[in-house]
Amino acid sequence: MANPSSTDSPVGREAVVARLVTAAATLFAISGPDGVSLRQIAAEAGVNYGLIHQYIGTKDDLLRLVFRSVSDAAADRFSASGDLDEALEQLINSGTDAPSRYVTMLAWAILQGRDAHALLGRSPALHALLELVDQRDHDPIDARRRVAMVAAMNLGWQLFGPFIASGVDLDGVDLDETRRALSRRLLAEP
Repeated sequence: MANPSSTDSPVGREAVVARLVTAAATLFAISGPDGVSLRQIAAEAGVNYGLIHQYIGTKDDLLRLVFRSVSDAAADRFSASGDLDEALEQLINSGTDAPSRYVTMLAWAILQGRDAHALLGRSPALHALLELVDQRDHDPIDARRRVAMVAAMNLGWQLFGPFIASGVDLDGVDLDETRRALSRRLLAEP
């Protein structure tokens, strides 16, 4: 990964934090939080190392900010869609061909002993999906269960889809279409 040139350094708190979040998301997805130093993140972002501590705090603070930023952005996209099918397409397309950075970061963080709930708490993205399901489904507990199943299936499919497909002899079948069909079935009206 190439460092941004010094002439490309961000100016102002908001720009610095945005650059740090982007760099951290990339590096955390590649090596996991424990495999990346704050100095590496600062270098990748093209910002002064001390600004991480000044603007964000610790590595765990940065990790939480990265998860929050990614989830907030997904929630905004889901809410803007206004339609469950369109939001579901966005969810599915986030991990076509390879796991998304979010999924790989989450997997690394959990495997390295971090508490998933402490990283994000209630997910804004899942809440936005739930609102779309709630518009259709009048049983709030069932709606929550179905969104949880779709989220779990999509997270797992991004990591293990080819392995699972091979294990049940779905070789040669379009894996993205399989994931799409499974997601729709899980969200189908009761």
